Amino acid sequence: MLWVWSLAVVVAVPGAAQDIVGNGFAACKARIDSIVLDGKEWNGITNETMDQYRYFGPVKGMNPDFDRSKFITLTTEGCKIVCQDPIDWYWQTNIDLTFGIIANWILPVLALLAALPYDSLHKPPANAPLSESRVVKTLGFLNNWLGSPQTALTATFFNIHQMRKCLGETEPKGSGISARADLETTKRDAYYVLSCLGQFRLPSQDNFDFLNVLAYGLYRPFVSRDRMEPAEGCEQAKRYAEQLLHEMAFHLRMLRRRGVYPAFLNILMFCIAYAVSVVVAFATEGNRTTAHAMAFGILLSWLPLLVLFAIIDRNPVSADRCRKLFARWLFNVKAVRDWEEQFPAGAQQYLASAPGTRPAAPVWWTQRLDSETPFDQKFDRFIEGFVGQGRQTGYNGLAYAMLNEVYEGHDIHRRMRSTNTIADKTRDALRGRGPSSWYWLALVSLAIVWLEIGMATMISYNTPTVGLACRSGSYLLYGIFSIFPWALQWLPTFRPAVQKWRRRLSHVLCFIANLILFVIFFAAFSGVYNNCICKGGVSGYMDFEDTEFYRDKNHFDVSLWWTASAVLGALPMIGSLWCIMFSPGRLLSKLKPLWRASEHEDPPRDMSADTTWLI
Repeated sequence: MLWVWSLAVVVAVPGAAQDIVGNGFAACKARIDSIVLDGKEWNGITNETMDQYRYFGPVKGMNPDFDRSKFITLTTEGCKIVCQDPIDWYWQTNIDLTFGIIANWILPVLALLAALPYDSLHKPPANAPLSESRVVKTLGFLNNWLGSPQTALTATFFNIHQMRKCLGETEPKGSGISARADLETTKRDAYYVLSCLGQFRLPSQDNFDFLNVLAYGLYRPFVSRDRMEPAEGCEQAKRYAEQLLHEMAFHLRMLRRRGVYPAFLNILMFCIAYAVSVVVAFATEGNRTTAHAMAFGILLSWLPLLVLFAIIDRNPVSADRCRKLFARWLFNVKAVRDWEEQFPAGAQQYLASAPGTRPAAPVWWTQRLDSETPFDQKFDRFIEGFVGQGRQTGYNGLAYAMLNEVYEGHDIHRRMRSTNTIADKTRDALRGRGPSSWYWLALVSLAIVWLEIGMATMISYNTPTVGLACRSGSYLLYGIFSIFPWALQWLPTFRPAVQKWRRRLSHVLCFIANLILFVIFFAAFSGVYNNCICKGGVSGYMDFEDTEFYRDKNHFDVSLWWTASAVLGALPMIGSLWCIMFSPGRLLSKLKPLWRASEHEDPPRDMSADTTWLI
């Protein structure tokens, strides 16, 4: 019943905890003082009849040693009659307050929203449905990011974790191929391509034909198709695969979104706004609005984290271009694999054959050949839209599954498996349960978002009138609806129809959460929460004192709650900035070798693989 009541208040009378701002309630306080203290009459209400509108019960959060009779409170119904049920709009009673909240919080939040990893707004294909337009898809992504930030953080954290694992596999260690430092550059190409491909929706990622070609393209430069190291097979096929892999990795790096420092500037603006709001809230002069503004900022303190980690887990400038390159690259990889199958004895058979009798080069991708190939035979069917950074709920762990199946054995005894075996093992891993690291990161994401929601709720709940009211209730409602999409991704899905149903339900739940967030946004700078219902909340009474009164330890000592909330709410931001920018193992610089590339790089001089697919 408590949540139903809170939702009804948010929808019917948007409001929150308890401010004394503006002429409406200021005039009401003067009116009550004149009736109670001076014995005057107003609209037939005298000191004798005033008691029916007053609240004489216990006051939550008040120091028990304080004289309760000196603290005048009205019931919610009494407020409607004596105060004439006003709404103190900030822009009518205190326009400076509206501009202050907009400058201090709304603008930094909008700057962070602008820094989110949107897709480029390219013109959609002709006759494309409205749902495929970039604007609609961008609104859908924004709906997911804001409607369930813990889901977006889960996807972003896990992909960064996969990138760290990929980078770790490129470092020389053990023996054999794993220990060869001269292969480090090629390994970086392979694992970077794998980490990028894992950010696309792969509806049939456990299809063996797809995995077989993918494993061949990634690991054929190191190992044979059907035998584990040290067997290498046809040298020319190995050279083809290595050149194709290098070009694929290079173009993916060039398509990687840049602009790191402007995004950091937006995060810095938010941090400054956070610090300013804390200082203002604890200033000697002011009102409860400053504390509620601080609560609003704490509520959204997960947003700079999402932007911050999206800087590391950057999306491509053009996801469509990357998708086309992946499909064409896999086409050529399959062509090389088919070409190599004509030499089952490997390099010796290739060299022993007469030049005139050797098969021609692989059948490379061309636009004409692509147009003549049925869609059900193209690799495009395996690669759909970009879903990285929480654009779509669910577990996307292709990179994690494959990189864990590359080697047989551990430490110095491990040897790289054949590409066919890698594909087979990866398929089994994808059909099994996800790794424990994904579940742990999902719980960490939930804890971060709910820490911020909890601290914002604690400020509004404990700022008199103490208790659940419109503002604290709307914070909790937002958190509850945002957690449902996060919980849905834990459910197992065995059929594509179930996945589609789950995505649609997640969109609806995120939309409801965003509606509540919009009400919170509007109330933050409008003052719509300044009404009798929201001042009284569930407690059913309201008062007229100011911040100085509440901060006095002899009365309420709200500073304790404000301080605890401000400190705890800042911990995720401080910890994340430390891990990324300043810690010894800082992510930003540690992962650079995986995605670093130069625009001045030239293709190899002995390039023998066809490059038509790059047009």
